[in-house]
Amino acid sequence: MSEPHSNRQRARTTTGVLLFTVCCLLSSLRMVYKTGNPLHIQVDDAGELSEKRFAGLRTELPNRGVVGYVGESGNAGTEDYYRAQYALAPLVVDRSKDHPLVVVSVSTLPPKPDTTGLEPVKNFGNGVLLFSNKGAK
Repeated sequence: MSEPHSNRQRARTTTGVLLFTVCCLLSSLRMVYKTGNPLHIQVDDAGELSEKRFAGLRTELPNRGVVGYVGESGNAGTEDYYRAQYALAPLVVDRSKDHPLVVVSVSTLPPKPDTTGLEPVKNFGNGVLLFSNKGAK
């Protein structure tokens, strides 16, 4: 009497495992189909554009050390800050005005970054400026 019950239990377990496996495979196939061919993926040009944007500034800065950074606030400013870090590496770019040299990144939209206490050194275009902070050590 226990043998038909165990056969039914085994059949249910096998069916459950097979159903679970099929669902996992279907999910994986859907993901592969939506991802597409990796050979056709476009490379993001953000890094290259950042390097071009900050290229002139790079020649005016020391090879090593720390420079300050002032830019827009919010998400747009954070993205630009990270791009500046990438383009100016191995320099350390600190998001503060408390350094002798300060990179200022401005956009065409207000509000403009606070440059109080900073003296302009050079404008590189594309919203990239170099300022000095005589009060910083």
